[in-house]
Parts: sequence; structure tokens; C-alpha cells
Amino acid sequence: METTEYYEDQVREKHPDIMDKWVERVIANPYHTETQSDGRIRYYGYIEEAGKWVRVIVENGKLHNRFFDRQALRRWGTP
Repeated sequence: METTEYYEDQVREKHPDIMDKWVERVIANPYHTETQSDGRIRYYGYIEEAGKWVRVIVENGKLHNRFFDRQALRRWGTP
């Protein structure tokens, strides 16, 4: 999947512990999705291997951000 400049310049460095295959898995089979007011789409997925939720944000069909999301854990718990 294509990425934004922000993703390449900032996100990969900030969150190297999140594997690309996890991001692909979340986008392909999300637990939950939301559309932000700015049109970006949030994809949430639980990563068994890490024991954490990941939020992936896509902007105009390009990966824009990814991070472990503690709020999702409080929201949905552990599946």
C-alpha cells in the first residue's frame, strides 16, 4: 500500500515495533472502522502476538499513521 510522506518521515521511526504485516492484517480484516471528520479512515485491530490493539489511519488510500491504542483496550477489552 502507498504511504504518505508523514508516514515515511515520522511514523516508521516513531513506531518501529509495529510490524508492517500487522498493519496489513488490520486493514484487511479490521475489528472496527471509523471515518474521521477530515475523511481519514481509522482501522482497529487486536494483535495477538503483541497483546495490544493497533490503530491504523489511512488518508486518501495511503497509510498515514499507526500506533498501539490503549483507548481501544479500554473500549473493547481483549478479544
